[in-house]
Amino acid sequence: MESISIWDANFVVIDVETTGNNPRENRIMDIAAVNLNNHSITKEYSSQVNPHQFIPPFITQMTKITNEQVFYAPENFAVMPKIASFFKTQNVVFVAHNANFDFSFVNESMKRAKLDPLEVPVLDTLKLARRLLADSQKKNVGNLAHYFGIRLRNRHSAMGDAKATAKVLLHFLEIAEEEHEITTLEELLSFQNKKLSYFTPLKEFTDSFQDKLSTLPDTPGVYYFMDKRKKIIYVGKAKSLKNRVSSYFQPGNITSYKLKELTKSIADLKWEETYNELSALLLESKEIKKYEPKFNFVGLRLKSFPFLILTTNEKYPRIDITYNTEMEAEYYGPFLSKAIALEIKDIIDKNFQLVKCDLDFNSKKIYDTCLFYQISECLAPCALRFENDFDEKYRKEVEKVRQFLSGFATNLFEKLKIKMENFSEKLEFEKAQEVKQTIEAASRIFNNSDDYINSINDQNFIMVMSHQSDQKFNDIFLFRYNKLMYHQTTGKKNMNNNELIEMIGKVYFNGTVIPDKLSLSDIEEMKITNSWLAKNKENGEIIYIDSLMNKERIIEKISKLNIEPIELM
Repeated sequence: MESISIWDANFVVIDVETTGNNPRENRIMDIAAVNLNNHSITKEYSSQVNPHQFIPPFITQMTKITNEQVFYAPENFAVMPKIASFFKTQNVVFVAHNANFDFSFVNESMKRAKLDPLEVPVLDTLKLARRLLADSQKKNVGNLAHYFGIRLRNRHSAMGDAKATAKVLLHFLEIAEEEHEITTLEELLSFQNKKLSYFTPLKEFTDSFQDKLSTLPDTPGVYYFMDKRKKIIYVGKAKSLKNRVSSYFQPGNITSYKLKELTKSIADLKWEETYNELSALLLESKEIKKYEPKFNFVGLRLKSFPFLILTTNEKYPRIDITYNTEMEAEYYGPFLSKAIALEIKDIIDKNFQLVKCDLDFNSKKIYDTCLFYQISECLAPCALRFENDFDEKYRKEVEKVRQFLSGFATNLFEKLKIKMENFSEKLEFEKAQEVKQTIEAASRIFNNSDDYINSINDQNFIMVMSHQSDQKFNDIFLFRYNKLMYHQTTGKKNMNNNELIEMIGKVYFNGTVIPDKLSLSDIEEMKITNSWLAKNKENGEIIYIDSLMNKERIIEKISKLNIEPIELM
């Protein structure tokens, strides 16, 4: 197998609800597919299926799916081609919890739909759970979601379980990379079948730390392990310092050679509370760079992340992708993968008329127009820039792109829908389908809570989410230029307290401007923030701060929020 990064693979997470346990005799009645690529859910689909079989009462009781519900559901032959489409991408892997069950049902259903059975690698999150987590940790989807703090919606529905499994898989990938130094898909697929083995620390070793372990707080933070010379050999972050640090000293928790060697080297420990997970992530990253601990696996921490840029040093700005943060441009990102940036650039290139070439427009030379002008994808400054109203026309097009990249895609959606309808009326169904796919991609990018791509200059927002350990409280995060500036945990009825009001003024109305150049640490912090937001946005509400808002308007918006408690099970 080609060496493919675990972050470049397309993990298609499947979940099925069935009328029984035999894939040849029983049938799928609900199915979902979720594509996970580089920290992001990029595509999803679900449908009930008419099984043409009686659903036993105990299955209805568990899944809440009734015979009446599926009577008019789509047929298997209509649903399975849509599932098959998920597996037509590169580096694709079939993923499920107890994967043999789902894989066998899907392939039997493919055969009934006259489709070729899937011949792709299979990854089992249940097997990963057994090799990555403590022996004592329960390993069904519900318990794993609770363990990782994942909101599990619609338990025992295909889409509810598939999305939860996808988010569990994301945590597993991070653990596999950090604790087992697994970086490629080949290593991951092999690892799931690795013989189970656990290392148990010596009793005298664990006894020597009992006093310190008993004082660990049940709060987020960063912990440090030190050797006999007091040198820091490992830095880690935790949602619960008490649970995470204690796990290193319990039987059945040490599952890798690296953890075994680390545990044998620990002579002392200390910690620092941060009171929220994001602050712990940011502090962990900073401390790893500072101390370069022996047992920390850097992995993707040193990887560059792409930005979309709208150039500002050219007479006719254009869109491009770059890893360079020292250009004169408006930056959008950073993105967790180049594939996401390329997808957005492709939408812009096909639907807006900015320059796509690198001709010299400062000269007086008039060039011949190219294909992009002929298909209305460029305003053609090469030939038309000397017209009286051209510069104003181009400026308006740039503003449309800027609005699109800031999440305001309404006008584009309307334009694309009209275009799709026109193609359909002309019976040009292939072209209509292409436009429909563009609408779906743009809708996912800008309306999916897992994505957030405003210009760095506009990434000013407040996030409010229910406090995970106590539903009587909310966590309020203030972000400026996509960096966490302030956090407060406060009662749900006291979200407009004096300290918060004062900090809103200091954070958003102090005249601070974004630096001309972004440092590597700035980019790293933005990457960590974006990744954290992708996992947590659906658990709260976001208030975007624009130039027209004042402090009073922000406070008014906060006061109207009604944050639902996070139901983990």
